[in-house]
Amino acid sequence: MIKNMAIGSGNSRVLLLAALLLGLISAILIGLYLSTLDGGGETVAPVTTRTVVVAAAEIDPLTQITAEMLVVKAIPLDLVLTGAFSETEDAIGQTTQVSIVLGEQVLQSKLTSPGSALDLFGDATPLSLIIPEGMRAFTISISAVGAAGGLVRPGDYVDLILTGELISAPDEGTLTGASACYVLQNVAVLALNSGFTRATSPSDAVGIAAVEANSEANRATLAVTSEEAWQLAAAQGSVSGDGVETQLWMSLRPFGDSSINASLPTCQTFAGS
Repeated sequence: MIKNMAIGSGNSRVLLLAALLLGLISAILIGLYLSTLDGGGETVAPVTTRTVVVAAAEIDPLTQITAEMLVVKAIPLDLVLTGAFSETEDAIGQTTQVSIVLGEQVLQSKLTSPGSALDLFGDATPLSLIIPEGMRAFTISISAVGAAGGLVRPGDYVDLILTGELISAPDEGTLTGASACYVLQNVAVLALNSGFTRATSPSDAVGIAAVEANSEANRATLAVTSEEAWQLAAAQGSVSGDGVETQLWMSLRPFGDSSINASLPTCQTFAGS
C-alpha cells in the first residue's frame, strides 16, 4: 500500500513539471505571436527628406534677405512646400513681400526678385526692385543713332563711348579729326524710357526679347557700380547740345559677350586714377 502511494506521488511530480514546461513554452510562443501582430517583425521604411531653406529668425516685410536670416534644414519630403529654396544663395538679396516667422520655409512666392517683381507689379514696378545687388541705376541721354539705331533693348549689354567735338579745317571747312574714348564696358541696360528689362540673367534671351525695341527712346537707365556712376556723371556732364558729335554712344554687345578689352582707349579723365 505504502509502495503504491510513493509511486503515485512521483508520477504527479513528473506531470507537474511537464505542465510547467509546456506552460512556459506556450507563454513564449504567445509572446512571439503578439510581437508579430504589433509590427515588431516588420522593417520600417526610412523617411525620405529634402534640405530646404527656413528662416533663422522672424523676418519683417520689405526686408532684404541676408545670409544671417537663413538656415538650411532637412525635413520630410511630403512636408516640403512648392517654391521652397534648397540653397540659401538663391534667396539672399531678394526682398520679402510679407513677414516670415522663425522656422518657416522660405518660398519664392513670398520674396521679390528682379524677375518676380516685374511679374507681380508689371509696368508699375519700382525701379529699385530690379537693380542688381551691389549696383546703382544711372540714366543717360541717348538718341536712336547713339543706341545702335534704336535697336538696343532692356536686358542688353553695351559699351559706352564718349565723343568730343570734331575739328574743322580753318580754310577748307572739312573735318580733320575727332576724339573718342571708352567710358565703361559691359554695362547692363535696365530700362529705355519706362520700359523695364524682363531678363533675369545675362543668358536670358527670352527676357530680353519680351521687351520691344524703342527707336523713340531718349534716355537709357543703366546698372553700374557706385564708382562707375560718378564716372558716367562726369562724362555726361561734358556732353553739350544734341549733335551727333557730342554724345555718349552705346555700342551694343553680342548676346552673351562679357569680355573686357583692356587695349581700348579709355577716358582717363573719368577713370578714377
